[in-house]
Amino acid sequence: MQTSNEGSVKGQPDNGSGRQVTALPAVTHRSASARPVAAVVWLFAVGTLVWLLVAGATSAAIHAAPWLGLLSWCVYTSQWRPCLRVDGSGFGVINGLRDHQIPFGTVRDIEVSYTTAIWAAGKKYVSWGAPTPPSAFGSGFQNVRDLKTRPYTMLPSNERISQPEMKTGRDAIVAAWQDARHAGFASTSEVVVSTWNWPVIVVGVPVIFSVIASAIV
Repeated sequence: MQTSNEGSVKGQPDNGSGRQVTALPAVTHRSASARPVAAVVWLFAVGTLVWLLVAGATSAAIHAAPWLGLLSWCVYTSQWRPCLRVDGSGFGVINGLRDHQIPFGTVRDIEVSYTTAIWAAGKKYVSWGAPTPPSAFGSGFQNVRDLKTRPYTMLPSNERISQPEMKTGRDAIVAAWQDARHAGFASTSEVVVSTWNWPVIVVGVPVIFSVIASAIV
């Protein structure tokens, strides 16, 4: 999981509940493996194209370019771009082609399993880029292998329990909503705003058409 701060808002006015709402720092949560995977695929695509050109296979490079472009575009939309942003007003679910701005007041439940789903305004919004569950080592069981190799009689009964607990971005996502509810965010006159990401679509359309044209020729 990767987390980055994107600034903060010092405060918000009274929301009608009689309490002063303190805005949370804007934080972006991502799966730890998403961007490295995208970078590896892009290096593969560029390396393949360069190798074909250096080898003198110009025709093969021309035919491969649309497919490599489509692969690169798909990796950008599915791995590099998706994330889940949390700020003082709510959640920002950034997916491949669509963005959803979800105010805290519209959220009815958060489901954290392999993916993070937010139930709001009668719909379910699934984040493509939210942190995935940590491994056993990421959860704090760094000495699992050592425990398995030690004789049972030498294993303290509290060895596993004493392993340090590791907080993840998934905990922070749920905690942000709980803190907002405790602060008394009003649910009236708040709506979820969903928008298409047109720059990504505009780039994707010619890439797809180029692949179709390459397959027909």
